[in-house]
Amino acid sequence: MAKQTFLNLPEEKRKTIIKSAKKEFSRVALKDALVSNIVKEASIPRGSFYQYFNDLEDCFYYIVTEYSTNIKKKLLENLSKNSGDILLSYQQLYIYILDMIEDKENKEYFENIFLNMNYEVERMFTPNFNDGLNIMLNQIDISKLNIPSKFSLGYILDIIEAVMMSNIIKSYKRNLTRDKNIDIFQKEISLISGGILKN
Repeated sequence: MAKQTFLNLPEEKRKTIIKSAKKEFSRVALKDALVSNIVKEASIPRGSFYQYFNDLEDCFYYIVTEYSTNIKKKLLENLSKNSGDILLSYQQLYIYILDMIEDKENKEYFENIFLNMNYEVERMFTPNFNDGLNIMLNQIDISKLNIPSKFSLGYILDIIEAVMMSNIIKSYKRNLTRDKNIDIFQKEISLISGGILKN
């Protein structure tokens, strides 16, 4: 991630560098990105970039982590606000993510990220992974769920988040409207909620 020298920079300079990096990561996938474009756009020496980050990948994941942290925080807020209702909290989170990725300033950046998504980035965009799982589990009310224990809840979270990520990626590939995108996600969440077998 970012080196301390980057974190010690004045806020405006950090923002300029991040904006320049996002512009490059909006243009091409990480594997094709160039440090030279970032430093030119940010008006910094090439050597300074390496004082701030180990490499391009380091810079890329630093930016993604900032968004990932906000997504996790939002889900925990939703769970608290909704008295542990997992499905409602994820539905609200989905709309929050759509708002974030549809923001004019971020649109091309996120489109490029989601269309070139790898497993590591996907896991960063979903709240359910090691460092946040126990906190999440403690906020979810399992008394309303048809599961034997909190251990099973991890699998449910994986399913919900897989559906969420799949829908975001499909929205780019199919050029879906926002309303259609939300409608599909809510229908899939309803299927998870009701199950697929008759009682």
